[in-house]
Amino acid sequence: MSWFVRLSRFASVHMVRSQDKEMSCGMASIVMINFKIKKGLMFAGMAAGAQLQTSGIPGGSFVGQTLSRAAYDYAVKSEQEVYNIYNKHEGGTHDFDTTGATPSLYPKVLADLGLGQWERANVGEAGVVQAAIDATADGTPCMLGVTFDNGAGHAVVCDETHSFFGTTYLCICDPYNGELYVVSCTPGQSVRYDASDKPISTGTMFGGNARDYGAAKGKFNGGITRKKK
Repeated sequence: MSWFVRLSRFASVHMVRSQDKEMSCGMASIVMINFKIKKGLMFAGMAAGAQLQTSGIPGGSFVGQTLSRAAYDYAVKSEQEVYNIYNKHEGGTHDFDTTGATPSLYPKVLADLGLGQWERANVGEAGVVQAAIDATADGTPCMLGVTFDNGAGHAVVCDETHSFFGTTYLCICDPYNGELYVVSCTPGQSVRYDASDKPISTGTMFGGNARDYGAAKGKFNGGITRKKK
């Protein structure tokens, strides 16, 4: 498990996870969404557990440790746990070393993680920006589809959007290399994605292994996985 802390030019902080397998970008993106939605309750539970451990209450140490562990497990899932849910819906054992996931199954996996009802939609290349703005307006992240110029597909997480002097920016958490990209764009227009570009902020407080992109350039293809409002 490789997590990285990334900082944007807007002083926002983003937890980005790098994928375990070559073709598991969709599963790693789901792991990120699960964490981003549940992290508040996780931190609250871990804090309560820490207080119990030092409270002097009989059994407080055991209860506190159990609560802290449960809070962590609630928000931090391994890719293997997500693979298992995905395999249930696909009806077999998927090989993420060689083949990517089917995006239409993403909403079922997210729902099984206790994240409510989700949908997969194709809003068209020109509709991606507004769809991402709308999906993340309440703080809920979404998944966007990327098609690289060589035809390869990819899944990323958009967890925030910003507007600055008439330009919209998408904060993209990329599971392939564990980086944060701040992508400038305009609602109503298609958006290019240059994964070979050096991100503005690569601050890493803790992490692990991540892959390196080559000259990977493409565009957001209109696919979005978003929570139903």
